[in-house]
Amino acid sequence: MAEDLDRVPPAERQALLPVEPSRREGGSYPVRFALAYLALAVVAGAGIGGAIVLLDRPGQEAGPAWSSWRPTGSEGSYPEKIAEHVSERYRRPSGAQLVTITYAGEPKVQDVPLRAVAIQDQAGSTQGTLEIDKGLLYTLCGLGPSCSFREGDPADRTLQLMRREALELALYSFRYTDAKSVIALLPPSLGNLESRTDDAKPALFFQKQDLESELERPLGTTLYAAQAARAAKVDPGEGLVVDRLTEPRFFNYDLLQSQEGSLIMALTPLVLQG
Repeated sequence: MAEDLDRVPPAERQALLPVEPSRREGGSYPVRFALAYLALAVVAGAGIGGAIVLLDRPGQEAGPAWSSWRPTGSEGSYPEKIAEHVSERYRRPSGAQLVTITYAGEPKVQDVPLRAVAIQDQAGSTQGTLEIDKGLLYTLCGLGPSCSFREGDPADRTLQLMRREALELALYSFRYTDAKSVIALLPPSLGNLESRTDDAKPALFFQKQDLESELERPLGTTLYAAQAARAAKVDPGEGLVVDRLTEPRFFNYDLLQSQEGSLIMALTPLVLQG
C-alpha cells in the first residue's frame, strides 16, 4: 500500500493527508472523516493496482473461454499441436482416424516458397492475386496412395466432414497464432464434386478477416457437436454452418512458378452437387 501512495502525485497526496481539526469548532468528527477518506483512498488505489496487474497478466481472457482446449508450450509449436489435436477428433465409423494432418512450417511445396494465391473463375481467368502474409499450410492425408482415400472409403459422405475439419483447423490457427491465412490441402480423390476428375486437387483457402465474427465468440457456438466427429454423420444444423463458411472457399488448386522462382497457387472454385 505504501508503494501505491508513493505513486500518487504530490498535489493529490496533499489532498489525502488528514486535515487538522478546526480549533474554533473543537470536536473530533473532522479527524474521523479525514481518516475514513484516507482509508477509502488507499483501498481504491489498491483495487486499481490489482486490476492493472490482472489485466496485464498474459494468457487470461475476459469472459468465457473461447475453447475448452488450447495449445501450450512455445508459440512456434502451436500449428503442429493444433493439427494433432484436430486430427485426433475425426474418426471413421470403425473408430480409426479419418485422416492425418501434417504441418511443415510456412507455405512451401518441395522446399519452394508459396508466395501468393491467384483466384480464378471457371474459365481460368485470374480474378485477383493475394500475397500470402503469415500463412499456414496444412495437408490432410487419406490412407491411400498419394494421400488419397482408399477404394471403398465413404468419400462422398465425408466431404462435408473434411471441410468441417479444415474449418476447425483454421479457427484454432487464427485464434491462437498470428496467421492471417490458412490453406488446407484435402485428399486428391475426395469426391462429390459436380465435375469429378481423377486429378482433382481440392483445397480450402481461409483468410482471418473472413472469420472475424466466428473468432469473437466461443468455438462451441460455431462447431457445437460435442462428440468426436464421425464419418457416418454430420449434425444437420451444424452442416449448414459448415457449408456457409467453407463452400465459398473450396477450390481446385494448381501450382504455377513465377519468374523469380517462387510458387503461386492457382485456385479455381469447385462446385458441389446440390
